[in-house]
Amino acid sequence: MLVFALLSVNQNKIQDILHKVKDISGKHLNKVHLVYGEYDLIAEIQAHNPETSVNILRMIKETEGVNTLKTYVVSDQLTDEAVLTLPPEPC
Repeated sequence: MLVFALLSVNQNKIQDILHKVKDISGKHLNKVHLVYGEYDLIAEIQAHNPETSVNILRMIKETEGVNTLKTYVVSDQLTDEAVLTLPPEPC
């Protein structure tokens, strides 16, 4: 189960939050992206089951300096080839 966690954080705590996300997620953390926009960080988390992802996300949300947490659970992952071969949408 692949989950993207979008975090809005206090800028003066961003380094602490990065370390905390890494510590909390451990081997389940694939990547963390620093981004511009409504959110500051996007964490890519790979969990073996829903309970693991819920526990990780709960601990991240409770981290001091995390203002907002929005999550997206991946339903399907498409390869480059699969995207290129999608049928055209009807007009």
